[in-house]
Amino acid sequence: MSLRTLQISLADQRVMTDQLPADVEQRFLGGRGTAAWLLAHRAPPTVGPLAPANPLIFSAGPLTGVAPGGFTVTTRSPLTNSLSHGWASGRWGAHLRRAGYDMLVIEGQSPEWCWIRIDGTHTEILPVDRLAGLDTVATAQALRKELGDEYAVVCVGPAAEAGVSYSAIVAEGAFAVEPAGAGAVMARKRVKAIAVRGTSLCPVADTRRVEAVLASITRRVAGNEVAAGVRQYGSLYYAQRAEALGALSARNGQDGVAPHSAALGRAALAQRGRREPRGCEGCPLACHSAYIRKNGDPIAYPDLEALAGFGWSCGLATPDAVILVNDLCLRLGLDVVETSAALAFMMECRERGLTNSGNLAWGDVEAVVGAIRRLGQRQEKRDILSLGVGEMQEVYYGSSAFAPQARRLALPALDPRALPEIALADAVAPIGGDYRSAMLYEPLLPEPPAWLPDDPNHPQAIRGKVPRLIWHERFAAAVDAAGLCRRLALLACQVAPAELQELLAATLGRPFNGVEVAMIGERIVTLERTLAFRYGAGRDALPHRWTETPLEDGPAAGKLPPLDSMLAEYYRRHNWDEHGEPPRARLAELGIAFPE
Repeated sequence: MSLRTLQISLADQRVMTDQLPADVEQRFLGGRGTAAWLLAHRAPPTVGPLAPANPLIFSAGPLTGVAPGGFTVTTRSPLTNSLSHGWASGRWGAHLRRAGYDMLVIEGQSPEWCWIRIDGTHTEILPVDRLAGLDTVATAQALRKELGDEYAVVCVGPAAEAGVSYSAIVAEGAFAVEPAGAGAVMARKRVKAIAVRGTSLCPVADTRRVEAVLASITRRVAGNEVAAGVRQYGSLYYAQRAEALGALSARNGQDGVAPHSAALGRAALAQRGRREPRGCEGCPLACHSAYIRKNGDPIAYPDLEALAGFGWSCGLATPDAVILVNDLCLRLGLDVVETSAALAFMMECRERGLTNSGNLAWGDVEAVVGAIRRLGQRQEKRDILSLGVGEMQEVYYGSSAFAPQARRLALPALDPRALPEIALADAVAPIGGDYRSAMLYEPLLPEPPAWLPDDPNHPQAIRGKVPRLIWHERFAAAVDAAGLCRRLALLACQVAPAELQELLAATLGRPFNGVEVAMIGERIVTLERTLAFRYGAGRDALPHRWTETPLEDGPAAGKLPPLDSMLAEYYRRHNWDEHGEPPRARLAELGIAFPE
């Protein structure tokens, strides 16, 4: 099957449709996989992240619009200067496919700020007018009011308009595309929003087979402890287990215990007021929710990364403070992980006397809110916080040892010293330091899913940290390429590999087996890895604090991850060279080729 793309050239306001070669779908499936292939062919190393020629690629997979799903945004990020792929929930990806497209590719730069309307086969590029400067929630509301609720909207907020490197694209005023950097690219192209409506059915070869698999998943979700927890708390379900393992460290990783941790527990957050489920269309998990304010307005329920970043690392001691800054980041269009990491890093730099600027101090809610608000304002002199931790460490001499980043991407919630597999996942993720690339939450589960084999002689054995990560990164890549919801399949672990295979077979009308799906995942990971090297990504490493300085208190006290030995095994199992770069022979074996 050939994948249909909608291509928009902003410089000359041209709209075109095209199809990718049929073998691209065979090798990379769709979604994250085909987007990485397209980036490799459209953005050579000479095309910088903020160059007009850098493509902004929105992609959906064959299961998007058929099963619970989302969409992927792929580009070269100004935050890391390398490959970036982020994912978001919601209806937007399904509407893109129902409009007849598998991918939207935006290139060039508009002469003036604009927004894009896609109504089935009709696409318009329109002047931004009243949308300029609006936050992400207000932008989505304004377009739905004008166009109708049947449209799904993605947009950037004031932070992207102000040039913040880690600004995020936000879908439907509710779901941030994470990790970040894509918002800055979209703003550089002067695109404020994209509204899409699709009314056609997505193609399915065997509807009954698809319905049977989805019914099986729904029954599992209804009676599963983890699913019930994720439905109630989102990723905060894992906070209690993470704290018990010492994986939530405080004050930018200096302390293994936070004195206010009891006030930030998931139960305390859940008791802040009436909550309404905001689950995605057709999903049995319904893992998103919102608090309802006294005036009736909803406010987003924070995830684990917001709690850990703002509550533990920055020291905000109350649920109300975490909820407030999490909502502020969503409205301004800021990535929560990057924002909280930059603030915590700045707090420690100030504590150490490396800077006298600002008034940031641990736990100071007013100062944190003020700093975040400034990120959404245009300033003559660029705020150093807008650069992200990767670039900030180059400004503050002597700070790289405690800068929470890997290859210029901020480290998220879980402390690598407590969980060695998290250390490895952060170090080797193709987009930079983020274990969510592989969605490695399995160490926090009460027990692993039944479909993860434990027999060390089994080809899919997960005993040992390295093969466990490799299994997860391949499965996550396949899930993203298929367009299936990663929160349903990977966060809550409610989709077995055999069910993914059956969904693909029933949808596409051709057989899939475990080896083929694993090969698709491996091919995507290897392609992304090679792209990162082509863009100049540095070596796989974590800062000194998280590999050489053990915590002195808490459950993870005295522990350090054996990162070097894990990296050597990881490279060997992938058949990469000693530096972690896939050799030409391995690329050829996987059918990966780059344009000359």
